[in-house]
Amino acid sequence: MRNLKFRIQKSRLLWLLVITLPFLGACSSEDTGSSGEEVQTATGEYFIAVKASSGTEYVMQAESLESGTLNINQNIMELPQQEYTWIFRDDLAIGMVYQQQFAGIGYALRIQSDLSLEKMGEFSISTRFSNYGFFEDYLVTSVAGQVSSDGSRNDGAVFAFWDLTGSQVSLDYTKTVWTEDITGNGQQITFSSIIDMDNGEFLTSMVQSDFKQTGTGTGSSVGTVHYPDSVWVAAFDADLNLLRVYRDDRISYSAGQYRSQVFPQMGKADDGTVYVFSSSFDENATLPCGALRILKGAEEFDPDYYYNIDDETGGYTFRRVWHMTGDKFLLEIYNSTGKPGMTDPGHQFAVVDMGDKSFVWVTGIPAKNLITSGTETGGVPMYYGGTIYLPITEFGQDAAVYLVNPTTGVATKGVTLTGVSEIRSLGHLTPAN
Repeated sequence: MRNLKFRIQKSRLLWLLVITLPFLGACSSEDTGSSGEEVQTATGEYFIAVKASSGTEYVMQAESLESGTLNINQNIMELPQQEYTWIFRDDLAIGMVYQQQFAGIGYALRIQSDLSLEKMGEFSISTRFSNYGFFEDYLVTSVAGQVSSDGSRNDGAVFAFWDLTGSQVSLDYTKTVWTEDITGNGQQITFSSIIDMDNGEFLTSMVQSDFKQTGTGTGSSVGTVHYPDSVWVAAFDADLNLLRVYRDDRISYSAGQYRSQVFPQMGKADDGTVYVFSSSFDENATLPCGALRILKGAEEFDPDYYYNIDDETGGYTFRRVWHMTGDKFLLEIYNSTGKPGMTDPGHQFAVVDMGDKSFVWVTGIPAKNLITSGTETGGVPMYYGGTIYLPITEFGQDAAVYLVNPTTGVATKGVTLTGVSEIRSLGHLTPAN
């Protein structure tokens, strides 16, 4: 009888546990790992594009990036390609895959009111691209070095305008700009950056060079640069009418480069001022890395503004530039001084206040020689709610997000992503409803 009574009590306890555990799980938005560290659920407005050690890429979500752990096995969306770079606007995330001489790949997602991600679709950029950004209700892509239908010219830059207002991303129209005559220098032009001026115009920097792949019809990378100590910026409207050209000789052209890709080095501050950076990347450029600015509504560079960033870094130059908040920008800086190579790593970071011309190194992150992320095009940070979120993978470790104070540059470690070899991009999405 005693054993039977024990078995009955044990059966009741097991049944109680069975009916109780689901409710315990349903009431909790967080879990605790065996080490006692909080493990977040994989939902939320934070968008995290990641790469696993296998090379496969995924999209993850989080409610917070401040601390704890996210596991790559939690509620992930597998992506069909690799090497996505993501850009974000409001409730929209667009992933772009650059494929050199082949058609580019796009992947669009929109966050819903319940924080789920709705796939708007994949799309092929048959014109190819090396430059992209948001303008009005469009995603704009461009590629240089295109050949005319009769074969007489190969200085065409094809712009494609992708409509983002519907349930899918759809190509609205394309138009070619013949670039050899824009500045009168007889060079082809590769455009870098799309800066929406919120007045029907966008700005884009111009890299002038010889034709690297003359007559091939596959598009042209940046060739030999004959004017490395000058900078040009074009203003276009939605019909690609050239409205004006900004030019100056105080900095080199405004674009970074990784293989045949160009990295944007322009950004618009919150007050509408456009800061035009130059890493002085070209091997023949003699000017130090620095920046100029275009004031809102101005038709020329501000003659009274020049920022010598080389003096701040002690000879290091920057690789990529991201606007954070106000007139603060985050610089990704090469590991070595002097002229960088096409594929050299940049694993140092600094925050620059362009209005005050103040510069602080980011501290509290792993040493530059121990960082493995962001070597190619990944490791894209974001700013939200007063904090810079900087994704970093340290050698032999899982990827992590570091929280950077934009005033002091001091970083502290936030969330760790187990099973993730690199965070490709970070973004914050806001549901429309």
